Amino acid sequence: MQKLLLFVAFTACFCTTLSAQKATGTDNKAVSGIVLLNDQTPVNFKALTETIKKDWGVRLDSSSQTGKNLVLYTTGATVMLAYMNYPASPVEIKSAAEGAWMWPAARNEAPKHQAQVVVTVVGANKKAVQLYKLYTRVAAAVLDNSRACGIYLPGQYLLQSKAFFLQSARNLDQNTLPIYCWIYFGMFEDGGQSCAYTYGLTEFGMSDLEIVKSKHSLQEAHAVLYDAAKDALQNNRILQEGSVLETLEGKKYPLALSKSPYLDGRETLKVGY
Repeated sequence: MQKLLLFVAFTACFCTTLSAQKATGTDNKAVSGIVLLNDQTPVNFKALTETIKKDWGVRLDSSSQTGKNLVLYTTGATVMLAYMNYPASPVEIKSAAEGAWMWPAARNEAPKHQAQVVVTVVGANKKAVQLYKLYTRVAAAVLDNSRACGIYLPGQYLLQSKAFFLQSARNLDQNTLPIYCWIYFGMFEDGGQSCAYTYGLTEFGMSDLEIVKSKHSLQEAHAVLYDAAKDALQNNRILQEGSVLETLEGKKYPLALSKSPYLDGRETLKVGY
């Protein structure tokens, strides 16, 4: 339901933009996130546009504002922002907060937000990493220009604090991808053994990774998946069945695609770690 609301909220300019892009025959992709605002003060779109250009280095060809919606045009992608004076789905935010292990205060802070800004970036599907970079910079500008507590990525059920997201976005200038802001990493124990998984690699044309009942620690299992995801995205390496992961210790682990015993039967690439 939440994903539907993200798109219904936009005005005709949004639909026109999408139609125009589809007409070109481009395989399009949309990246959408929600900035959680602490109050219902509308975002100053004029100041925000300047911040996006000057502070976050986004080159804009043109822009247009209609009411509470702002559309920014860049070479190769279109950015749409919509201010809504009501909170995001309380049920979904509370559920995401339960798993937000990198934001310990999320359970108390995130559900208290009063309004939202939906940030959507649309562009070529084959340039997913570039679209996510653009999304990160624009979302960071919104966080920087508002009283926000955090940001939520519905497709990945990923919730991060304002401070963490902003610092990760700034690291883009050092060519460090904000992996934790794009992909959710889950960890849990089953029968005293470690399980870990990714949720979001499908956004980049790959199946998610999973370690099932490992004798290694949760931290070690997590590190293997994080390093694999980071290497794949930074080096444009597609992980698939038969691919081999190599740890820093030089150990190699082939990937095998099969149904997950935990993730609603989704097919994941198993790492026999």
